[in-house]
Amino acid sequence: MIGMYAHHQGAGHLQRCRAIASALDAEVTILSSLTDADVVLPLDVDDPSPAQDAEAGGTLHWVPLHVAGLRSRMAMIAGWIEKHQPDVFFVDVSVEVALLVRLMGVPVVTIAMPGNRDDFPHQLQYRQAAALIAVQPPGLETPPHLKEFAHKLHAVGGISRFENQRSSEPAVFEGAERTAAVMQGQGGTEWTSEYWEEVQRACSDWNFIFLGGDYRVENPLPYLQGANVVISAAGQNSVADIALANVNAIFLPQPRPFDEQYATSKLLEELGIAQVFVDLPAPDCWPKILENATATEPRWERWQMNGAAQRAAAVLEEVARSVAPAQENS
Repeated sequence: MIGMYAHHQGAGHLQRCRAIASALDAEVTILSSLTDADVVLPLDVDDPSPAQDAEAGGTLHWVPLHVAGLRSRMAMIAGWIEKHQPDVFFVDVSVEVALLVRLMGVPVVTIAMPGNRDDFPHQLQYRQAAALIAVQPPGLETPPHLKEFAHKLHAVGGISRFENQRSSEPAVFEGAERTAAVMQGQGGTEWTSEYWEEVQRACSDWNFIFLGGDYRVENPLPYLQGANVVISAAGQNSVADIALANVNAIFLPQPRPFDEQYATSKLLEELGIAQVFVDLPAPDCWPKILENATATEPRWERWQMNGAAQRAAAVLEEVARSVAPAQENS
C-alpha cells in the first residue's frame, strides 16, 4: 500500500499524484482537501478568525493554534496510516504532513518544488525525507538549497497526466489562419479579460482561444496541439502539458509562494525552450512576440517528458523495498 497527499492549491498537485499512481503496481490512496481525492480531508483554516502562531516560531509553514479543521485533518491522516500501514508515503506538498507521516515511522518521499526554499521548514522536510523528486530534466546543476540532499534527489523530467493520450487528434479552429491558446491554471493569474481584449485587437490576424478559469476543459491537449503557439502561466503541470503537446510557448510567470513560477520560467529560458516575460507586455507588443515564438521549432525534448511518471513511481518503489520491515523467521 502507498499513501499520497496532494495539496489543495490549484489542481496540479492532485493531477501529478494521479499520474504517478497510474504508473504504480501497488494499491494507492490519495488524501487531499480537494473533493475528488480518494480520502477528502477538511481544510486547515478557520475563517474569519486570525491565525495564531501559524508558523510555530518559524519552524513550520501552517499550524495555527486552535483550528478544528487542522486537528481533524491531521487525525484523519494519522488514522489512515494506522489502519493501512503504508510501505511509503508520497507528499506533494506539505512540510507538516511530511513530518507527521515520518513521526509515525513511515518513510516519506516528497516533491522538491522549484523556487527559493532555503527556509528552515523546507530544509527540515528535505532532511527527514527518504527521497526527493524534482519535476525537471535530469542532469541540471543542483540548486544551492538542495546540494546537501543531492544523494537522494531524483530529477525525473516533466510529469503530465495526459502522457498516454498524446495521440489524440489536434483540435481544428475556424477563423484566422493562426491560433494562439491562452492557458490559465487553477491557481489563478493577474491577467484580466480587458487586457486580452486589447491584445486581440492588436493581433487581428490571430485567432485566440482561452483555456482554464471560466473556460476550463477536462483535457486541454487537443487544443494545445492544434494551436500555433501557447501563452501560459508557468505552473509545473501547465508546463508539462504544453511540453507533451510539443508546441511553441510563451510563459508569463505568476506570483506564487517561494517564487516557484519565476524559477521554472528561468529554467525554461536557460534551456532555450520558450520565451518568458516576467512583466506583462503591452498589448501592441504581442504581434512581434507571437511572430518570434513561431519562428523556430519547439525544443520540448529537453524537458524529458517521456516516462517521467514511471521514473517517479520507480523512486517510490525503491524506497519501499529498501526500508521494508524485517521478516520474522518462521
